Amino acid sequence: MSKIFTAALLAATALATPVCAKDYFLATGRWDNVMLVIDLEKAIDPANDGTPNAVVNRPRVTHDIQVDGKTEIASGQPITVAIAPDYSKAYIANHSGKTSAKLAQAFQHGHAGSVTVLDLKKARDPKNNEALGAVDGWIDSQGFGATGFALLPGGKFAALAHAEAEGNEDGGRHINIVDLAQGKVVHKVEQAYGSPGHSCPPAEIPHSAPDKRFGCFPDSNGVAASPLGGPQGLIFTANGGTDDISVIDVAKAIAGEKGAEIGRIPVQAGGFGISASPDGKLVAQASRENAQDGKEGNTISIIDVEKAGKEPAKAEVARVQVGTDDANEPSRPFVAAFTPDGKKIISTNFRTNNIDIIDVAKALAGEKATIARIPLSTGSNDPSRPRGVAVTPDGRYAAITGAPPKGGHNSSMVWIIDLAANKVAGRVTQIGSESYMIGYFKAD
Repeated sequence: MSKIFTAALLAATALATPVCAKDYFLATGRWDNVMLVIDLEKAIDPANDGTPNAVVNRPRVTHDIQVDGKTEIASGQPITVAIAPDYSKAYIANHSGKTSAKLAQAFQHGHAGSVTVLDLKKARDPKNNEALGAVDGWIDSQGFGATGFALLPGGKFAALAHAEAEGNEDGGRHINIVDLAQGKVVHKVEQAYGSPGHSCPPAEIPHSAPDKRFGCFPDSNGVAASPLGGPQGLIFTANGGTDDISVIDVAKAIAGEKGAEIGRIPVQAGGFGISASPDGKLVAQASRENAQDGKEGNTISIIDVEKAGKEPAKAEVARVQVGTDDANEPSRPFVAAFTPDGKKIISTNFRTNNIDIIDVAKALAGEKATIARIPLSTGSNDPSRPRGVAVTPDGRYAAITGAPPKGGHNSSMVWIIDLAANKVAGRVTQIGSESYMIGYFKAD
Protein backbone atom coordinates (compact mmCIF):
# COMPACT_ATOMS: atom_id res chain seq x y z
CA MET A 1 0.00 0.00 0.00
CA SER A 2 1.48 3.35 -1.04
CA LYS A 3 2.19 6.08 1.52
CA ILE A 4 -0.06 8.45 -0.44
CA PHE A 5 -3.00 6.00 -0.38
CA THR A 6 -2.47 5.29 3.33
CA ALA A 7 -2.43 8.99 4.15
CA ALA A 8 -5.59 9.55 2.11
CA LEU A 9 -7.32 6.64 3.82
CA LEU A 10 -6.42 7.93 7.27
CA ALA A 11 -7.66 11.42 6.39
CA ALA A 12 -10.94 10.05 5.05
CA THR A 13 -11.41 7.94 8.16
CA ALA A 14 -10.80 10.95 10.39
CA LEU A 15 -13.40 12.98 8.50
CA ALA A 16 -15.93 10.15 8.66
CA THR A 17 -15.50 9.60 12.39
CA PRO A 18 -18.17 11.62 14.24
CA VAL A 19 -17.01 14.10 16.85
CA CYS A 20 -18.17 12.92 20.28
CA ALA A 21 -20.73 15.23 21.79
CA LYS A 22 -20.01 16.53 25.27
CA ASP A 23 -22.28 16.87 28.28
CA TYR A 24 -22.89 20.35 29.69
CA PHE A 25 -25.00 21.88 32.43
CA LEU A 26 -26.40 25.40 32.27
CA ALA A 27 -26.83 27.02 35.69
CA THR A 28 -28.57 30.27 36.54
CA GLY A 29 -26.27 32.91 38.03
CA ARG A 30 -29.12 35.00 39.43
CA TRP A 31 -27.61 38.13 41.05
CA ASP A 32 -24.56 37.86 38.78
CA ASN A 33 -26.87 38.16 35.74
CA VAL A 34 -25.15 35.36 33.82
CA MET A 35 -25.68 31.72 32.95
CA LEU A 36 -22.87 29.31 33.79
CA VAL A 37 -21.87 26.72 31.17
CA ILE A 38 -20.34 23.73 32.99
CA ASP A 39 -18.39 20.91 31.34
CA LEU A 40 -19.41 17.63 33.02
CA GLU A 41 -16.21 15.79 32.09
CA LYS A 42 -14.14 18.48 33.77
CA ALA A 43 -16.49 18.66 36.73
CA ILE A 44 -15.96 15.00 37.66
CA ASP A 45 -12.19 15.16 37.24
CA PRO A 46 -10.80 14.83 40.81
CA ALA A 47 -8.14 17.42 39.98
CA ASN A 48 -10.89 20.03 39.52
CA ASP A 49 -12.89 19.30 42.68
CA GLY A 50 -13.69 22.45 44.62
CA THR A 51 -12.52 24.74 41.81
CA PRO A 52 -14.19 26.72 38.99
CA ASN A 53 -12.16 24.85 36.34
CA ALA A 54 -15.25 23.16 34.86
CA VAL A 55 -16.92 26.50 34.08
CA VAL A 56 -16.28 27.09 30.38
CA ASN A 57 -18.26 30.30 29.93
CA ARG A 58 -20.47 32.89 31.61
CA PRO A 59 -22.72 34.51 28.96
CA ARG A 60 -24.75 37.46 30.26
CA VAL A 61 -28.51 37.19 29.87
CA THR A 62 -29.89 40.45 31.26
CA HIS A 63 -30.59 43.74 29.54
CA ASP A 64 -28.57 46.92 29.24
CA ILE A 65 -30.72 49.73 30.63
CA GLN A 66 -30.51 53.48 31.04
CA VAL A 67 -30.38 54.80 34.61
CA ASP A 68 -30.00 58.55 35.08
CA GLY A 69 -28.63 58.85 31.56
CA LYS A 70 -26.04 56.11 32.03
CA THR A 71 -25.96 52.55 30.67
CA GLU A 72 -26.15 49.90 33.37
CA ILE A 73 -26.63 46.15 33.49
CA ALA A 74 -30.14 45.33 34.64
CA SER A 75 -30.62 43.11 37.66
CA GLY A 76 -32.63 40.53 35.79
CA GLN A 77 -32.26 37.78 38.40
CA PRO A 78 -32.24 34.79 35.99
CA ILE A 79 -33.74 31.97 38.07
CA THR A 80 -35.23 29.26 35.85
CA VAL A 81 -34.09 27.60 32.63
CA ALA A 82 -35.86 25.45 30.05
CA ILE A 83 -33.81 23.87 27.27
CA ALA A 84 -35.15 22.99 23.82
CA PRO A 85 -35.19 19.22 23.06
CA ASP A 86 -32.70 19.69 20.21
CA TYR A 87 -30.33 21.57 22.56
CA SER A 88 -30.26 24.60 20.25
CA LYS A 89 -31.77 27.16 22.63
CA ALA A 90 -32.42 27.83 26.28
CA TYR A 91 -35.21 29.97 27.70
CA ILE A 92 -34.29 31.84 30.87
CA ALA A 93 -36.95 33.43 33.10
CA ASN A 94 -35.63 36.66 34.60
CA HIS A 95 -37.40 37.41 37.87
CA SER A 96 -36.86 41.18 37.67
CA GLY A 97 -36.35 41.74 33.93
CA LYS A 98 -35.08 45.26 33.19
CA THR A 99 -34.98 46.47 36.80
CA SER A 100 -32.00 48.47 38.02
CA ALA A 101 -29.60 46.77 40.41
CA LYS A 102 -30.37 49.37 43.08
CA LEU A 103 -34.13 48.74 43.01
CA ALA A 104 -33.79 44.95 42.93
CA GLN A 105 -31.38 44.94 45.85
CA ALA A 106 -33.73 47.15 47.85
CA PHE A 107 -36.65 44.71 47.29
CA GLN A 108 -36.19 41.73 44.99
CA HIS A 109 -39.89 41.13 44.31
CA GLY A 110 -42.65 42.77 42.30
CA HIS A 111 -40.64 43.75 39.23
CA ALA A 112 -41.63 43.28 35.57
CA GLY A 113 -40.15 40.04 34.28
CA SER A 114 -38.59 38.97 31.00
CA VAL A 115 -37.43 35.82 29.22
CA THR A 116 -34.07 35.53 27.50
CA VAL A 117 -33.68 33.27 24.48
CA LEU A 118 -30.11 31.96 24.55
CA ASP A 119 -28.25 30.36 21.62
CA LEU A 120 -26.47 27.39 23.20
CA LYS A 121 -23.74 27.21 20.57
CA LYS A 122 -22.90 30.88 21.05
CA ALA A 123 -23.18 30.42 24.82
CA ARG A 124 -20.00 28.30 24.71
CA ASP A 125 -18.06 30.84 22.63
CA PRO A 126 -15.42 32.58 24.84
CA LYS A 127 -16.00 35.90 23.07
CA ASN A 128 -19.48 35.95 24.64
CA ASN A 129 -18.17 35.57 28.18
CA GLU A 130 -19.83 38.22 30.39
CA ALA A 131 -21.35 39.64 27.18
CA LEU A 132 -24.68 39.53 25.33
CA GLY A 133 -23.46 37.89 22.12
CA ALA A 134 -25.26 34.60 22.85
CA VAL A 135 -28.66 36.24 23.35
CA ASP A 136 -30.95 35.29 20.46
CA GLY A 137 -33.91 37.37 21.61
CA TRP A 138 -36.00 38.72 24.46
CA ILE A 139 -39.60 38.00 25.43
CA ASP A 140 -41.63 40.46 27.49
CA SER A 141 -43.14 38.28 30.21
CA GLN A 142 -46.14 40.61 30.67
CA GLY A 143 -46.22 40.06 34.39
CA PHE A 144 -44.34 40.64 37.63
CA GLY A 145 -41.90 38.33 39.37
CA ALA A 146 -41.43 35.88 36.50
CA THR A 147 -40.68 32.36 37.77
CA GLY A 148 -41.39 29.03 36.05
CA PHE A 149 -41.13 28.41 32.30
CA ALA A 150 -42.05 25.10 30.65
CA LEU A 151 -42.23 24.02 27.01
CA LEU A 152 -45.66 22.61 26.18
CA PRO A 153 -46.42 19.39 24.26
CA GLY A 154 -45.90 19.93 20.55
CA GLY A 155 -43.03 22.37 21.09
CA LYS A 156 -44.74 25.47 19.68
CA PHE A 157 -45.82 27.08 22.94
CA ALA A 158 -44.59 27.51 26.50
CA ALA A 159 -46.20 28.29 29.85
CA LEU A 160 -44.75 31.12 31.92
CA ALA A 161 -45.61 31.78 35.58
CA HIS A 162 -45.48 34.98 37.62
CA ALA A 163 -45.49 34.82 41.42
CA GLU A 164 -46.12 38.49 42.18
CA ALA A 165 -47.87 41.77 41.45
CA GLU A 166 -46.21 45.12 40.85
CA GLY A 167 -44.32 46.17 43.96
CA ASN A 168 -45.44 43.16 46.03
CA GLU A 169 -44.37 39.59 46.69
CA ASP A 170 -48.01 38.49 46.52
CA GLY A 171 -50.48 38.99 43.65
CA GLY A 172 -49.65 36.51 40.87
CA ARG A 173 -52.81 35.09 39.30
CA HIS A 174 -52.07 34.31 35.64
CA ILE A 175 -50.17 31.71 33.63
CA ASN A 176 -49.04 33.26 30.37
CA ILE A 177 -48.91 31.27 27.14
CA VAL A 178 -45.91 32.12 24.96
CA ASP A 179 -45.83 31.54 21.20
CA LEU A 180 -42.18 30.55 20.74
CA ALA A 181 -42.02 31.34 17.02
CA GLN A 182 -43.42 34.84 17.57
CA GLY A 183 -41.47 35.30 20.79
CA LYS A 184 -44.37 36.84 22.68
CA VAL A 185 -47.19 36.18 25.12
CA VAL A 186 -50.39 35.40 23.21
CA HIS A 187 -52.82 34.39 25.98
CA LYS A 188 -53.19 34.62 29.76
CA VAL A 189 -54.85 31.91 31.80
CA GLU A 190 -56.63 33.42 34.80
CA GLN A 191 -56.37 31.28 37.92
CA ALA A 192 -59.02 31.08 40.61
CA TYR A 193 -58.57 32.67 44.02
CA GLY A 194 -57.67 30.42 46.91
CA SER A 195 -59.68 29.82 50.07
CA PRO A 196 -57.55 31.40 52.81
CA GLY A 197 -60.28 32.00 55.38
CA HIS A 198 -60.64 35.68 54.54
CA SER A 199 -62.19 37.63 51.67
CA CYS A 200 -60.51 37.65 48.25
CA PRO A 201 -59.01 39.70 46.86
CA PRO A 202 -57.59 41.17 50.07
CA ALA A 203 -58.11 44.86 50.74
CA GLU A 204 -54.37 45.30 50.34
CA ILE A 205 -51.97 42.94 48.58
CA PRO A 206 -49.26 41.82 51.03
CA HIS A 207 -45.87 43.40 50.40
CA SER A 208 -43.78 40.43 51.50
CA ALA A 209 -44.10 36.99 53.10
CA PRO A 210 -44.93 35.68 55.58
CA ASP A 211 -48.22 37.52 56.00
CA LYS A 212 -51.61 36.19 57.09
CA ARG A 213 -53.21 38.02 54.16
CA PHE A 214 -51.58 35.64 51.67
CA GLY A 215 -53.72 32.83 50.31
CA CYS A 216 -55.92 34.57 47.76
CA PHE A 217 -53.40 34.62 44.91
CA PRO A 218 -51.81 31.35 43.73
CA ASP A 219 -48.43 33.06 43.17
CA SER A 220 -47.28 30.23 40.92
CA ASN A 221 -43.60 29.31 40.88
CA GLY A 222 -42.56 26.19 38.99
CA VAL A 223 -44.41 24.94 35.90
CA ALA A 224 -44.47 21.46 34.36
CA ALA A 225 -46.40 19.95 31.46
CA SER A 226 -47.54 16.49 30.37
CA PRO A 227 -48.95 15.35 26.99
CA LEU A 228 -51.46 13.20 28.89
CA GLY A 229 -54.67 13.98 30.77
CA GLY A 230 -56.35 16.08 28.08
CA PRO A 231 -56.65 16.50 24.29
CA GLN A 232 -53.24 18.22 24.17
CA GLY A 233 -52.11 17.53 27.70
CA LEU A 234 -52.07 19.37 31.00
CA ILE A 235 -50.07 22.14 32.67
CA PHE A 236 -49.24 21.89 36.38
CA THR A 237 -48.14 24.85 38.49
CA ALA A 238 -46.59 24.87 41.97
CA ASN A 239 -48.58 27.54 43.77
CA GLY A 240 -46.56 29.23 46.49
CA GLY A 241 -49.46 31.36 47.71
CA THR A 242 -52.29 28.83 48.01
CA ASP A 243 -50.49 25.58 48.98
CA ASP A 244 -51.77 23.68 45.98
CA ILE A 245 -51.18 22.81 42.33
CA SER A 246 -53.18 24.28 39.45
CA VAL A 247 -54.26 21.86 36.72
CA ILE A 248 -54.66 23.62 33.37
CA ASP A 249 -55.95 22.21 30.08
CA VAL A 250 -53.30 22.86 27.40
CA ALA A 251 -55.75 22.96 24.47
CA LYS A 252 -57.92 25.60 26.15
CA ALA A 253 -54.88 27.57 27.31
CA ILE A 254 -53.29 27.92 23.87
CA ALA A 255 -56.68 28.71 22.33
CA GLY A 256 -57.25 31.49 24.85
CA GLU A 257 -60.49 29.92 26.07
CA LYS A 258 -62.01 30.57 29.47
CA GLY A 259 -62.05 27.78 32.02
CA ALA A 260 -58.59 26.49 31.14
CA GLU A 261 -57.80 25.95 34.83
CA ILE A 262 -59.83 22.84 35.59
CA GLY A 263 -58.99 22.39 39.27
CA ARG A 264 -56.54 22.37 42.16
CA ILE A 265 -54.59 19.67 43.97
CA PRO A 266 -53.97 20.39 47.69
CA VAL A 267 -50.41 19.79 48.95
CA GLN A 268 -48.57 20.24 52.26
CA ALA A 269 -47.17 23.70 51.53
CA GLY A 270 -46.57 26.19 48.75
CA GLY A 271 -44.14 24.78 46.20
CA PHE A 272 -41.39 26.02 43.96
CA GLY A 273 -40.01 23.14 41.88
CA ILE A 274 -42.31 20.80 39.97
CA SER A 275 -41.60 18.28 37.20
CA ALA A 276 -43.28 15.68 35.02
CA SER A 277 -42.03 12.13 34.59
CA PRO A 278 -40.52 11.25 31.18
CA ASP A 279 -43.58 9.22 30.20
CA GLY A 280 -45.90 12.02 31.31
CA LYS A 281 -47.85 9.81 33.72
CA LEU A 282 -46.74 11.45 36.95
CA VAL A 283 -45.87 14.88 38.33
CA ALA A 284 -43.72 15.56 41.41
CA GLN A 285 -43.94 18.77 43.46
CA ALA A 286 -41.76 19.95 46.35
CA SER A 287 -43.68 21.59 49.23
CA ARG A 288 -41.42 24.47 50.21
CA GLU A 289 -43.26 26.78 52.65
CA ASN A 290 -46.53 28.37 53.69
CA ALA A 291 -46.64 32.05 52.74
CA GLN A 292 -49.11 32.98 55.49
CA ASP A 293 -47.10 31.83 58.51
CA GLY A 294 -43.70 30.98 57.02
CA LYS A 295 -43.88 27.35 58.16
CA GLU A 296 -41.63 25.24 55.97
CA GLY A 297 -42.62 21.89 54.51
CA ASN A 298 -40.88 18.52 54.48
CA THR A 299 -42.67 16.49 51.82
CA ILE A 300 -42.96 16.01 48.09
CA SER A 301 -46.25 15.12 46.42
CA ILE A 302 -46.61 12.67 43.53
CA ILE A 303 -49.54 13.37 41.21
CA ASP A 304 -51.29 10.97 38.82
CA VAL A 305 -51.77 12.96 35.60
CA GLU A 306 -54.79 11.05 34.28
CA LYS A 307 -56.56 11.45 37.63
CA ALA A 308 -55.67 15.14 37.63
CA GLY A 309 -57.48 15.55 34.30
CA LYS A 310 -60.64 13.98 35.69
CA GLU A 311 -60.80 14.76 39.42
CA PRO A 312 -57.89 17.04 40.39
CA ALA A 313 -58.62 17.17 44.12
CA LYS A 314 -57.96 13.42 44.38
CA ALA A 315 -54.92 13.23 42.08
CA GLU A 316 -52.22 13.13 44.77
CA VAL A 317 -51.26 9.43 44.91
CA ALA A 318 -48.27 9.65 47.26
CA ARG A 319 -46.72 12.05 49.74
CA VAL A 320 -43.12 11.37 50.77
CA GLN A 321 -41.29 12.94 53.71
CA VAL A 322 -37.85 14.14 52.60
CA GLY A 323 -34.65 15.50 54.07
CA THR A 324 -35.32 14.25 57.59
CA ASP A 325 -36.72 11.29 59.54
CA ASP A 326 -38.33 13.66 62.04
CA ALA A 327 -41.90 14.48 60.99
CA ASN A 328 -41.68 17.77 62.91
CA GLU A 329 -38.43 18.97 61.33
CA PRO A 330 -38.74 21.27 58.28
CA SER A 331 -36.52 20.41 55.34
CA ARG A 332 -37.89 23.01 52.90
CA PRO A 333 -37.69 20.89 49.73
CA PHE A 334 -36.98 23.08 46.74
CA VAL A 335 -37.24 20.82 43.68
CA ALA A 336 -38.52 17.31 42.97
CA ALA A 337 -37.09 16.02 39.66
CA PHE A 338 -37.47 12.66 37.94
CA THR A 339 -34.56 10.66 36.59
CA PRO A 340 -34.77 9.96 32.82
CA ASP A 341 -36.08 6.41 33.35
CA GLY A 342 -38.82 7.74 35.62
CA LYS A 343 -37.95 5.26 38.37
CA LYS A 344 -36.50 7.76 40.85
CA ILE A 345 -37.10 11.30 42.06
CA ILE A 346 -34.38 13.60 43.36
CA SER A 347 -35.47 16.03 46.06
CA THR A 348 -33.26 18.98 46.99
CA ASN A 349 -33.73 19.80 50.65
CA PHE A 350 -32.74 23.40 51.28
CA ARG A 351 -33.03 23.54 55.07
CA THR A 352 -31.41 20.18 55.85
CA ASN A 353 -28.57 20.62 53.34
CA ASN A 354 -29.04 17.28 51.63
CA ILE A 355 -30.78 15.54 48.77
CA ASP A 356 -33.03 12.49 48.82
CA ILE A 357 -33.15 9.79 46.15
CA ILE A 358 -36.69 8.39 46.12
CA ASP A 359 -37.88 5.12 44.62
CA VAL A 360 -41.08 5.97 42.75
CA ALA A 361 -42.56 2.46 42.81
CA LYS A 362 -42.07 2.22 46.57
CA ALA A 363 -43.63 5.65 47.06
CA LEU A 364 -46.70 4.69 45.05
CA ALA A 365 -46.98 1.45 47.05
CA GLY A 366 -46.95 3.41 50.30
CA GLU A 367 -43.61 1.96 51.37
CA LYS A 368 -40.55 3.73 52.77
CA ALA A 369 -39.32 5.29 49.54
CA THR A 370 -36.10 7.20 50.30
CA ILE A 371 -33.32 4.86 49.20
CA ALA A 372 -30.46 7.34 49.71
CA ARG A 373 -29.94 10.62 51.53
CA ILE A 374 -26.80 12.44 50.44
CA PRO A 375 -25.39 15.33 52.51
CA LEU A 376 -23.90 18.20 50.52
CA SER A 377 -20.95 20.13 51.89
CA THR A 378 -19.45 23.41 50.76
CA GLY A 379 -16.13 22.49 52.37
CA SER A 380 -16.56 25.31 54.88
CA ASN A 381 -18.98 26.25 57.65
CA ASP A 382 -21.41 27.67 55.08
CA PRO A 383 -24.61 25.65 54.54
CA SER A 384 -25.10 24.07 51.11
CA ARG A 385 -28.79 25.07 50.69
CA PRO A 386 -29.46 22.89 47.58
CA ARG A 387 -32.00 24.19 45.05
CA GLY A 388 -31.97 23.15 41.38
CA VAL A 389 -31.55 19.72 39.73
CA ALA A 390 -30.60 18.52 36.25
CA VAL A 391 -29.85 14.93 35.22
CA THR A 392 -27.92 13.54 32.25
CA PRO A 393 -30.05 11.54 29.76
CA ASP A 394 -28.34 8.28 30.71
CA GLY A 395 -29.29 8.86 34.34
CA ARG A 396 -25.70 8.55 35.56
CA TYR A 397 -25.08 12.06 36.87
CA ALA A 398 -27.13 14.80 38.47
CA ALA A 399 -26.10 18.41 38.98
CA ILE A 400 -27.33 20.27 42.06
CA THR A 401 -27.11 24.04 42.57
CA GLY A 402 -26.75 25.63 45.97
CA ALA A 403 -24.62 27.48 48.55
CA PRO A 404 -25.51 30.38 50.84
CA PRO A 405 -28.31 32.74 49.73
CA LYS A 406 -27.01 36.13 48.56
CA GLY A 407 -23.45 35.19 49.39
CA GLY A 408 -22.04 37.65 46.88
CA HIS A 409 -20.41 37.45 43.46
CA ASN A 410 -19.41 33.89 42.45
CA SER A 411 -20.51 32.47 45.80
CA SER A 412 -22.68 29.56 44.62
CA MET A 413 -21.70 25.97 43.86
CA VAL A 414 -22.73 22.97 41.80
CA TRP A 415 -22.42 19.43 43.13
CA ILE A 416 -22.17 16.57 40.64
CA ILE A 417 -23.82 13.44 42.02
CA ASP A 418 -22.90 9.96 40.77
CA LEU A 419 -26.32 8.33 40.81
CA ALA A 420 -24.87 4.85 40.35
CA ALA A 421 -22.91 5.17 43.59
CA ASN A 422 -25.15 7.78 45.30
CA LYS A 423 -22.23 9.99 46.21
CA VAL A 424 -20.75 13.38 45.31
CA ALA A 425 -18.44 13.04 42.31
CA GLY A 426 -17.29 16.66 42.09
CA ARG A 427 -17.91 20.24 43.21
CA VAL A 428 -17.77 23.27 40.93
CA THR A 429 -17.32 26.69 42.53
CA GLN A 430 -17.94 30.29 41.43
CA ILE A 431 -21.43 29.58 40.08
CA GLY A 432 -23.01 33.02 40.26
CA SER A 433 -24.72 34.43 43.33
CA GLU A 434 -27.69 32.51 44.80
CA SER A 435 -27.93 30.16 41.82
CA TYR A 436 -31.41 28.65 41.43
CA MET A 437 -32.30 26.28 38.60
CA ILE A 438 -30.06 24.31 36.23
CA GLY A 439 -30.51 22.48 32.92
CA TYR A 440 -28.66 19.93 30.79
CA PHE A 441 -27.60 20.05 27.15
CA LYS A 442 -25.32 18.17 24.81
CA ALA A 443 -23.08 19.72 22.14
CA ASP A 444 -20.19 18.79 19.84
